[in-house]
Amino acid sequence: MGIAIWLKGMRPQTLPASVAPVAIGAAAAWASVRQLGVCALIYPAPESCAINRATQATLESRFWPLAILCALVALFLQIAVNFANDYSDGVRGVDEGRGAALPALPASPASSSSAVPTGTPPVAVVLSGRRDGIAATSIHAPARLVASGVPPKRVLTSAGTAAALACLCGLAIVVITGHWWLLAVGVCCLLAGWCYTGGRHPYGYTGLGELFVFVFFGLVAVLGTQFVLCGTVTATGVLGAVQAGLLSCVLLMVNNLRDVDSDRVHGKRTLAVRLGEQRARILTVAAYAVVFVPVVVMALVLLVLSVVGSAGSQYRWAIAAYGVICLAVAALTIRALLRRDYVRTLPLVGLSLLVCAVGYVGLAAI
Repeated sequence: MGIAIWLKGMRPQTLPASVAPVAIGAAAAWASVRQLGVCALIYPAPESCAINRATQATLESRFWPLAILCALVALFLQIAVNFANDYSDGVRGVDEGRGAALPALPASPASSSSAVPTGTPPVAVVLSGRRDGIAATSIHAPARLVASGVPPKRVLTSAGTAAALACLCGLAIVVITGHWWLLAVGVCCLLAGWCYTGGRHPYGYTGLGELFVFVFFGLVAVLGTQFVLCGTVTATGVLGAVQAGLLSCVLLMVNNLRDVDSDRVHGKRTLAVRLGEQRARILTVAAYAVVFVPVVVMALVLLVLSVVGSAGSQYRWAIAAYGVICLAVAALTIRALLRRDYVRTLPLVGLSLLVCAVGYVGLAAI
């Protein structure tokens, strides 16, 4: 087994769900740190101003090291979770048919035009059933490590290695900040990652995956990062946490929509399986629109304000470009969802998370 299969096993299309929340939390923290330097123009300066500026200097001096450590914790945890899920699903047989070596499918006139070209990375072809009067289609799901022949113990060891690296980075954060209670948060994150598909009663098999994703990839990731970097939580951080959490839920839902038929066969009762493909898809489109469309509207409003007024006029072209990108990403994502093109939707939702994070970073930098 070459390194390519391990890179695919990391599921890179899901990694924005780990990096983007940290970026949003860091942006919210940076805005709070900058406000500490704002003080009333009176003489003599109040003692609180000197205290705030000293605090600001301390927070700024360690901001980037802590931000990088937070990003590494989130990234290594995501990789560990992906490997652990691969291991658990693999030994349970849920990933059957997602190996690197697949039997050739019988050619048909309808499928010959969409044949997979030579050299395409290994994927599993899962036939979806007839739903809502639409004929069955083939959905390409990425290959899994255990199903591709990698020994389960090697996959589990890789998950443990990634988790250990996340723990080391987290321990460094605890040592720098002195917040030892963060160790309990880290333990909860590790348990949540393992129990998603591992253990006797994995919550990912009962339709609770989206709830835990919202909590850990939204609230914990964003607000935890903001608290580590500035020692407080703000309304901006809460808003960013809700957006990141819901977009991460959409990412998981799209993944489960792609696998809804095979999950149903193997008894994996995800939310998509419980609701049914049509209702789950409607819920996914609605959730995405509620979260990301306001980002598009806000970008366009800022553009209008920069055109008609002087505020932010120096950033007019940057805001215009951001608004166009947001609009294009939203249109492509919703279109792919409505067309049930879940393979294209997955990276588009990840891109939406990154675009949302860029918006927060941009506002913090202005």
